[in-house]
Amino acid sequence: MDLRREVSDPRLRALLVALTRPAAPLSHAFNPYAERCPNLDAPDAPRIRLANLACYLSERRNASIALIGEAAGYRGCRFTGIPFAAEAQLLEWQNPGYRTTSSRGRYDERSARCVWRIIGARSDVVCWNAFPWHPHKPGRPLSNRPPSAAELRVGGLVLERFLEWKQPERVIAVGRAAERALRMLDMTTTYVRHPSHGGQRHFESAIHSLLGAMR
Repeated sequence: MDLRREVSDPRLRALLVALTRPAAPLSHAFNPYAERCPNLDAPDAPRIRLANLACYLSERRNASIALIGEAAGYRGCRFTGIPFAAEAQLLEWQNPGYRTTSSRGRYDERSARCVWRIIGARSDVVCWNAFPWHPHKPGRPLSNRPPSAAELRVGGLVLERFLEWKQPERVIAVGRAAERALRMLDMTTTYVRHPSHGGQRHFESAIHSLLGAMR
């Protein structure tokens, strides 16, 4: 993806560049925007994922609510480049601006389903991750694990760029890791439980209440 040619907003362009160049070496973490696994990814996958994210953020450039998750999951953002979005969603949206990148071509994610069922087509909500890359278990690229404190500090450098670019009126932390990352930046935030591991009902209730009050 030619960022200079395709992304006119200089702050958004700087944010995307920051994603491709982590501030420090990361152990057992995959960068979807700069790395490709030959056994799992389609050709040119990093460029496609970066283009997906650029399209998503451009469509929500006027969003006033930021939904901050913990990290990219292997069934979701790892292969789409878009926080809280899986390949199944991209195919259902039928938007030519989005493309899948896995050799499998149709990963689905329960958390992504839950989030999009609630936020739907609301253009005033934009999603991001406190750790914008994919932390996985050693030797298991198709697995998830919580980001470490050190990883949250590294991801916080990009999270800060995102918040400076977006300037949201309301920031919602989805999960404790996201809450910790935002506190590191002295951000005022509202915590909601992550929809994974039995938290779906709590997440749905909290988000319905928060977004309903902000219509």
